[in-house]
Amino acid sequence: MNEGLPIHPLAGRTALITGGGRGIGASIAKLFATAGARLALTGRSEKSLRKVADSLQDGAVIIPSDLSRDGETERLFDATLARLGQLDILVNNVGALNFTQSQKLTEAEADDLWRLNARSPLILAGRAAEHMASRGGGSIVNLSSVIGSERAIANQTLYGATKAAVDGMTLAMAAEWGPKGVRVNAVRPAVTNTDMSAPIFANPEWKNTLTAQYALGRLGEPEDIAQAVLFFASPASSFVTGQLLSVDGGWISTLVH
Repeated sequence: MNEGLPIHPLAGRTALITGGGRGIGASIAKLFATAGARLALTGRSEKSLRKVADSLQDGAVIIPSDLSRDGETERLFDATLARLGQLDILVNNVGALNFTQSQKLTEAEADDLWRLNARSPLILAGRAAEHMASRGGGSIVNLSSVIGSERAIANQTLYGATKAAVDGMTLAMAAEWGPKGVRVNAVRPAVTNTDMSAPIFANPEWKNTLTAQYALGRLGEPEDIAQAVLFFASPASSFVTGQLLSVDGGWISTLVH
């Protein structure tokens, strides 16, 4: 008989969420806490991390970090294990946008975004996968984007390139670590109501034009993305790995059909 999912599907598990101080990361943290997980949150702003941690019933470990800096990824991983003792779930959520036209990009600008959006999740996932495999398994969830492998937007060449790299990394790591019990999947949001998308939501013309392209007739909310991340992190997806799930309100399907 199918008894359904447990009320607290992440009970007894530990999770690290990067970019956990705001937007999608904060929503993931709140949902994971409700699901029973012990949490470590990281991001650049200690104040924002503390605010999220204080809103959770059982709190959370906060580890401020700037993952665009050399050495920060490995420092974060070591600090997480020191504070939590183990790691069962990694959510690579941290990221930033870039609107520079491709011909105007500088090497420094490209390197900065590449380190944050692509290099940090790659290195962190590798360290986490090795640790999880030694414990019998775990789940890594990468936050990618429909802008990259599925949808192209002018003046977001660099951002799209970093997210396409995250997609490729997800597939390769799923193949590499699956035999050792580590699942690796990606959630690909479309435009979501966060600080990064504030200019769109603040401009009625832009918002209405974009909303009309979504099959569900609305843009995304952080909670929409968090639910998909919880699915990949929980036992509900125990036979799922190497998947790139677009959580986009039907944006891509509407464009195609």
